[in-house]
Amino acid sequence: MNIFAVLSDSLLTNSQIVWVCVCCVLAVCLVATNVLLILYFRKNRERKLCTYQLQAKREELISQLQVLISGGTIVVGEDEEEDEESILVVAEDEEDKDEQEPSEHNYLGVVEQEDVDETMDAEILPVSELSELSRRKLGFEGSQYDGKRYYARYSFSFEARLRNASDEVKSRYVELMNDIYQYKVKMQLSYNQIRVYKGRTTLALITFTGKTLCIAYALNPDDYVNTKYHGIDKSNKKRYAKTPMVLNLSSRRKVQYAKYLMLQLADAHTVIMEEQRENLAFDLSFKTISELFDEDKVRIVILGEVPKDAVQADEEEIAEEVEDEEEMKEELAQEEFTRYNRSFIARIIQADDELKARYSELKNHILSYKNVYNKITWKREAFYSDKRTCVATFAIRGKTLCLFLAVDPSKFDGTKYKVENRAHKRPHAKMPTMYRIRSDRSTKFAKEMINIVFAESGLQENADYVPTNFRPSYKSTENLIKKGYIHASTNSTGNDKK
Repeated sequence: MNIFAVLSDSLLTNSQIVWVCVCCVLAVCLVATNVLLILYFRKNRERKLCTYQLQAKREELISQLQVLISGGTIVVGEDEEEDEESILVVAEDEEDKDEQEPSEHNYLGVVEQEDVDETMDAEILPVSELSELSRRKLGFEGSQYDGKRYYARYSFSFEARLRNASDEVKSRYVELMNDIYQYKVKMQLSYNQIRVYKGRTTLALITFTGKTLCIAYALNPDDYVNTKYHGIDKSNKKRYAKTPMVLNLSSRRKVQYAKYLMLQLADAHTVIMEEQRENLAFDLSFKTISELFDEDKVRIVILGEVPKDAVQADEEEIAEEVEDEEEMKEELAQEEFTRYNRSFIARIIQADDELKARYSELKNHILSYKNVYNKITWKREAFYSDKRTCVATFAIRGKTLCLFLAVDPSKFDGTKYKVENRAHKRPHAKMPTMYRIRSDRSTKFAKEMINIVFAESGLQENADYVPTNFRPSYKSTENLIKKGYIHASTNSTGNDKK
């Protein structure tokens, strides 16, 4: 200490030491001020660049939208009409179920055979169509499983839904992704969605609702409620808490709207655009259930084994439908003919106006009961009072709308309601009563039967229910094939065989 004091006295005085400290502080402040100014001007320059780029992009999109609105040729293909989407009613419970992330070991489950019936949203899975890896994961190893079939329910990942989507959905996805890649953002693919983010801020989510491609933005839905860019407010859903504005990409025009909303999002979060734009290539080729299951892109839940008599009943039902529709009587003398497998939606769309009117009237009558919601599968439309209780279903036999009720057919013996007993068609069937609706009189009787059955189930009518028009406009077979509502297969008649 004495040496330091001697050096201090000999080198600097106390006043000089104070001035040195002051100069050091001023130098640090000057350096810090210069750093802050550099950061400020750089941020300001980026903001101006972002504003300039977004303004140019906004003007380009607005001009394209004006062309679309005026009937220009930018849009390729037909837009999906709202009437067609109106029959695809997704229940809130089903939507929540799709939003849940499946567990890592959720691909195998077993239920009692009596719980499996034709109203469940299940498909038949032949073991013979599975790969060795899929059979090993499901526990179907061994020759004793070769000829067996099982009721199965699938949980599709985002990639699986995209690979199995129609060409129109894939083209919309590619167009949307190429637009988003113009911005300096990051993307993360998970099982159910693609997350678009900057830093730790989630900007958008790309996902599926059923077969519809959707994008959810971190925008306030109320700001666009009175504009053509309005979306669905999902702020009450936990999954969409950060991205409450959801837009269904059901047409090419909606994709243009999505691009414009992405501009608004980029402007709000100062997201600049890349200097060089390159269109990306995507491999969206179709893959089978087994291939996707091997890659952990699909989860499979086994509900139970398909009994042999049920297989025979399916064959009888298919034969009955073919006989009623007389589809196989068209030009069988040709070398090839096309056979169409029409979904329930396709049958409704291509039905006559009388059937559509009866369908809409009866569907509104069923949905007018409290807590009743609908679910559409490939063959039929089911109505549930809770997650596992199906109270009624619609199906089409030939050109006739048929109502199935969860009641014993003997209940209507000796009454004016001429129902058919379908219990023998499928063991443990929970919808054994079938009623064919061919006239306004039978429509009236069907409503009376619904009232009787629903009253016994404790269901109550909703006095505030507002009827909806469930009569979709007609679409051609070629259009429905493109949309995936009809499956077409070409078969040879064998005329050239001897």
